[in-house]
Amino acid sequence: MKAFNNTNGGDTGIPYFAGTSNASCLKQAQANGALAVASLTNLGCYANGSSLLIPPALGSLAYSGNGLFRGMPYYNVDFSVTKVFGFGADQRYKAQFRAEAFNVFNHVNVSNPFGGPGGDNSFTDPSALAGAGGGGFGFRNETPDITSSNAVLGSGGPRAIQLGMKIIF
Repeated sequence: MKAFNNTNGGDTGIPYFAGTSNASCLKQAQANGALAVASLTNLGCYANGSSLLIPPALGSLAYSGNGLFRGMPYYNVDFSVTKVFGFGADQRYKAQFRAEAFNVFNHVNVSNPFGGPGGDNSFTDPSALAGAGGGGFGFRNETPDITSSNAVLGSGGPRAIQLGMKIIF
């Protein structure tokens, strides 16, 4: 599907098409009547593959089903190894060694558009066509730990490896 007035080049987020420049959006609006075409002419549409988001016909209420646009999958693999060594005559003293790795394969996970706890909805507002930070509608170019402003509880950041040892007596 070729876009003529695509505001973000289709590189990020869901591409926006101004007016009636997208043939699929126009066809769907024509099926809904003349007021839907007028609304499309004023507001444009979003299209991603076979999924379309067109404005409701003038004077009507909008509705859309659940799961209209799919987000990127979330992958995260963590790994932990713990070993306890006993020492002393009666093994009374112990040393515990831990090695932990978070996001072992260093896979980038991008936040959902709403962003979760601490996030905002600047990426779910279709009136902000280009979005903040270069993303488009439905795209947030941050990982969940950055979006929620909590690098400790968040996930999706870069690989992190930590070593630890404690003496138990």
